[in-house]
Amino acid sequence: MNKFSIFMASLAVAATSFAQGEADPNRLILTNTIGNTKGYVLDRVQDITFARVDGEVKANVEIFDVQLDQLTLAVTKTEACSSYKLNVLPATMANRYDDLAVISYLNSYTDTPTYYDDFTNATLTGIEFQPATDYVLVTVGIDMYGVEDGVVRVPFTTPRPDIVGSPEIKAEVVDRQLESFSIRFTPNEDVAEYYCVAGEKGELMSQYEFFGPMMGLTSFTDMIIKWGTPRYSEAVVEWTSMAPNTDYEVYYVALDKEGTPADYQSIEVSTLALGGSGEASVAIELGAYEYADWWGDILPSQYITFTPNDQSSCYRLGVYLAEKYDPLAEEIKEELKSDPPMPMANWFQYDALTTDFQIDPDTECVAIAAAKNGDGEWGEVTELRFTTPSEPAGNPGVDVPRKSAKPNVKGRLTPQKASGPFRHEPGKAPVFPKTNKFQLK
Repeated sequence: MNKFSIFMASLAVAATSFAQGEADPNRLILTNTIGNTKGYVLDRVQDITFARVDGEVKANVEIFDVQLDQLTLAVTKTEACSSYKLNVLPATMANRYDDLAVISYLNSYTDTPTYYDDFTNATLTGIEFQPATDYVLVTVGIDMYGVEDGVVRVPFTTPRPDIVGSPEIKAEVVDRQLESFSIRFTPNEDVAEYYCVAGEKGELMSQYEFFGPMMGLTSFTDMIIKWGTPRYSEAVVEWTSMAPNTDYEVYYVALDKEGTPADYQSIEVSTLALGGSGEASVAIELGAYEYADWWGDILPSQYITFTPNDQSSCYRLGVYLAEKYDPLAEEIKEELKSDPPMPMANWFQYDALTTDFQIDPDTECVAIAAAKNGDGEWGEVTELRFTTPSEPAGNPGVDVPRKSAKPNVKGRLTPQKASGPFRHEPGKAPVFPKTNKFQLK
């Protein structure tokens, strides 16, 4: 074990700070690999010690039996492990967190006890599990210096109570339109209630894994129930505001008379196709430049119309200050012709659109748009360069600065204004607000 004096540590830190042109430091800041920091006043630190621990610092676990209110298990510490923490996390959370994040979570958000003994046949009680749900038992090994080190994860699934009767639901597609579809659900007499959720094909499982930790979802079935709406009899359920030419999956689950969910099921459906196999393109036309109301502020507004041709199934658009667009033009065009990482509001447009953009007078800008055809092939980017007039039309009725403090183009298509962090309608998977890495400021 080696000790590194505070005088030398101060010199090392001071040398770094001096190189950065800063004053002499009076704090020692330690930052781990996930960004968590711990700080000390240098005058109050006696020394910095470097130690070595050989071997793994872990508490290994074997689970013998799983009940809804207890676990039977064995815990065996490694030779270098002096004590350990033990807790149970939903699998959605445990699978998303790395070891340091698990340690941080247990220390910050749970009352996790520390154990010192091995157990050969112990019973862990005081817990209430959801039935038929995936969990992970985690231990954090602690060495002789009190340093939390090795994380052990043991997954398990809780049992499901016996289903009362044979609850079943018949599902059939009864209508498909460009932006909507309808499904008839017919439950049998053993179904007390049922839930259904729609999402783009292949996306719901990844959204469950993403939203599970933050929403406290314990299983895919739990997600269907929490995101759905309870129904009790035969119903034709319509989903609207969907994307044309898109494949969807609708997951549904029935509950028996005791409230126990049966296995979830799914049915596939697609909206009607839009566009053709030819070249997709978007025409761009400038409209009026006038004062307009922007959520209570009267500001200069440039109206622009985007019109996709008959081969287009969807399209994207953007308007940028020319001075910021030109150096990144090829990158911006490449990003324009891209799909979202997961379903996002207003990522694509489908119909002709006239909207306005907040732009200062005498400002050179570039409007761009690109469309996909019905086969999913992108067409060429349409580019329109323009300069706004010296004065907007109309009388603002208030004093309006000629130039903004930080000139930029701002559009109306900002879902956060109306929808918050993400849009979540019952019966649908959540939709994120549109993001764009080329929001040039």
